[in-house]
Amino acid sequence: MPMPILNKKLKTQFVRDLKDKDQVQNPFLVKTSSVGLDKNSKPFMNLILMDKTGEVEARVWDDLSRHGGQVNADAFIWVEGKVQLYQGRRQVVVKSIQILREDEVELNEFLVEARLNAETLYKELLQFVHSMKDPFYKALAESVLIDDAEIVSKIKRAPAAKSVHHAYPVGLLEHMLSVTGLLDKISSHYGSFLDRDLMFLGGFFHDIGKIWELSYDRVVDYTDEGKLIGHLVMGVELVERKINSLEAQVGRLPGAFPLEKRLLIKHVILAHHGQYEYGSPKRPKCLEALLVHYVDDLDSKVNSIRMFVEKDESASRWTGLNKQYERYFYKSDSLVGHK
Repeated sequence: MPMPILNKKLKTQFVRDLKDKDQVQNPFLVKTSSVGLDKNSKPFMNLILMDKTGEVEARVWDDLSRHGGQVNADAFIWVEGKVQLYQGRRQVVVKSIQILREDEVELNEFLVEARLNAETLYKELLQFVHSMKDPFYKALAESVLIDDAEIVSKIKRAPAAKSVHHAYPVGLLEHMLSVTGLLDKISSHYGSFLDRDLMFLGGFFHDIGKIWELSYDRVVDYTDEGKLIGHLVMGVELVERKINSLEAQVGRLPGAFPLEKRLLIKHVILAHHGQYEYGSPKRPKCLEALLVHYVDDLDSKVNSIRMFVEKDESASRWTGLNKQYERYFYKSDSLVGHK
């Protein structure tokens, strides 16, 4: 029986509590690691450090030759350095690094906490499933979101992206529910010329392939399947498998799954990125697909900007520069809680 590791490197500083000019002497999990050059062509290592409360950028300027091959994503490290504000965001200037083994840290101090309760969100999602009218679309939704225990388990844990939006545990389920809820309101607003159930399947399935596209036990990254195939194709493959399985079950469907419905849901998934330059193999060619694309884009932007504003550390009413949107954002009372 292996002996327990004594004197573990327990955390006394968490990311959410770090302030400008704080001295840092604590273990962290490396989310990303890369090497760059400053404006004077001096090399540096850029790290994203994380624990269960969040993440913070770090810069290493010294001894890069020693650290470059060791400080990789998913590694635990002991960091000594100092916090400074740079463009309104915290940054740790690292003085020294020590590589740690997994058994030298308390793992639960580094697993990111979900923002919302997965079981509560899942029950809300099922309310949309139960409200569906079309027997074919409803059976398809049930086969994935109720009958398949493995998929349900993954949905309750997975993020919706590596970094862009809802990039935290249960983020995928939060995004699915938000998109579906917005599509429900749009359907009520515009009336009978929209297929509500088809849009619901778009809300449920447009990103469902991300449960396989991403790995998310500790650090979120792309799997081999994600890099080689991607979540759009994975989503279509899932739909095809489930429809074939439903047709093989006696009495599960009122008849053969209509070819038009099969094609439409696949199209909604394949077209949800909207444009070829955004990785969409098809542009939306039915109104439901167009609305799924717009609502997905809206929800992802709202979440990414909200998270950016919440994480901004500047005392000003304006954030630092957001490179993705190439602008500064005003920090309204509703976002930052000013009284």
